[in-house]
Amino acid sequence: MKDTIKEIQEFLLSYCDHAHMKGYVLGISGGLDSSVLFKTLEPLKDLQVIAMMLPIHSLEQDEKDALELVKGSNRTILKVDLSPVYDAMVKALPPSDHEMSYHNLKPRLRMAALYQVAQANHCLVAGATNKSEFLTGYFTKHGDSGVDVMPFAEFDKEEMVEMAKVLQVSKTILEKAPSAGLYEGQTDEDEMQVSYADLNQVLRGEKVDERVYNRVKSMVDITEHKRHMPIVFRRKGS
Repeated sequence: MKDTIKEIQEFLLSYCDHAHMKGYVLGISGGLDSSVLFKTLEPLKDLQVIAMMLPIHSLEQDEKDALELVKGSNRTILKVDLSPVYDAMVKALPPSDHEMSYHNLKPRLRMAALYQVAQANHCLVAGATNKSEFLTGYFTKHGDSGVDVMPFAEFDKEEMVEMAKVLQVSKTILEKAPSAGLYEGQTDEDEMQVSYADLNQVLRGEKVDERVYNRVKSMVDITEHKRHMPIVFRRKGS
């Protein structure tokens, strides 16, 4: 896994140079995937790295874990509380009983903040979405998927854990129940109605319980639109 991490680092260096940019901006949530991304980028001295904590009525423990992650780092660490922005947006928008639309507003606001800082510093935005999330559509469209690079989109959750161990991510973060932090008590596995272990088995083509297979297949099928660029109408003859 050390060699794989090195390859990812070389990819990030190469792409940044190709894009004529100075480095990367990333969000850190106190979760495993963003911690792996920070630890992957941090040692790349040729790159500017800006890590942003962007709480929106977030859990105190998540912020503590994020602060512990960057403790002692000489990289630029920013905290921007977007709670007032979120509240103002909710107040300005037409009311809705679609709770998930409000939950998804949070990563979309974070995306806007990341790009503001990235553009101001001539940087790219790096995202931490993994393969398990990407193929099942378990991400917010134009939210955490609104990035320039996804270095982990070919690595499942189990591989992310392996990388985290190699990169010496804290035990607290390693043992934390995976969560998008959209609301208190939310966990990925509860929301997906399938465990990461089962999900990864399906993605690897291994035999699983029919209910699990059907659940994962349904997630992949109904979220296909989230993995594409906007569809363009083609004129006849074009």
